[in-house]
Amino acid sequence: MNAVPPIPLITLTSDFGTRDGYAGAMKGVIRSVAPEVRIEEITHHIPAGDIRAGAWALRTAVPFFPRGTVHVVVVDPGVGTDRHAIILQVDSQYLIGPDNGVFSWMIQEGTDVRAWKLSDDSWHPDQTSTTFHGRDLFAHAAALMVQEGELERVCGSELLPRWEDWAKNVEVKSGAEGDVVHVDQFGNVVTNLLVGDAGQEHLCVTAFDGGLKLCGVNRTYGDVDSGEALLLIGSHGFLEIAVSQGSASEAFGLKCGDQVKVELV
Repeated sequence: MNAVPPIPLITLTSDFGTRDGYAGAMKGVIRSVAPEVRIEEITHHIPAGDIRAGAWALRTAVPFFPRGTVHVVVVDPGVGTDRHAIILQVDSQYLIGPDNGVFSWMIQEGTDVRAWKLSDDSWHPDQTSTTFHGRDLFAHAAALMVQEGELERVCGSELLPRWEDWAKNVEVKSGAEGDVVHVDQFGNVVTNLLVGDAGQEHLCVTAFDGGLKLCGVNRTYGDVDSGEALLLIGSHGFLEIAVSQGSASEAFGLKCGDQVKVELV
């Protein structure tokens, strides 16, 4: 098995929030097995059960971690059902969590992707809750990986991981149709439209069957007056609908799953 050795760095992504002790319990399991490991939180504020939002959070954060990082992901409304618990190798990093589509962006954009069911040895020896795989399976498997330094310890049979077609990149051209894939906390509306440098001044994006139309791609939010709407290419590389010092989502009623269309004029 050709693999990048895991390093003692584990990240946590979940929909647990920080009010309860669920995220803390996962940290406790990790520390009990791998006391020297460094633990970083990507976020615990994914909307409850929102697999698509979890997938987007991973897409925007995971590529910036070093080779060999192990990511524990718990956005798992189907916990305890027959969905698989997996470990995913994407290029030089590892992700552990449910095979429910939450890894869709990582799979779609990865160049070297493999996945395995988590082995029976991955379970916590004293805890096997059917409703808290984040603590008893995912966190424990991640800790074993970094402590043992071997992927084989937690890998069972290889499988093809689940991938949802909403995790797709749409090349900008006249008539192209894309979707809103994320609304951030500022109300910026992120699409899955990828646009190059050529002809940006002639690019228009419409939504609601033409009820909203914005033309020309700006460089940054401050290029327009406060309260004015604009198009720009966000830090994630996708075309974004924004309102300077305001919320495009609130202003236009846009939400995840809404369709947008490209025109070149």
